Amino acid sequence: MEKLIKPCKCGSIDFISKPNRYDVYQIIDGQLEVIDSPFIEEKTKLFCRECSKELVGAENLVFK
Repeated sequence: MEKLIKPCKCGSIDFISKPNRYDVYQIIDGQLEVIDSPFIEEKTKLFCRECSKELVGAENLVFK
């Protein structure tokens, strides 16, 4: 049985994820260049785009 997800209490239907990636820069020939963009293995977290309230149980709702 598929669980239906309701809009946030503020009415928004948009959610954003917690950043799980960062960029590594290095100076090469006097210029700053991106040399890597690794992902951080963490539990999935989603937040309402309007009010920033966390969506409880997001890790069980997102397909990977």
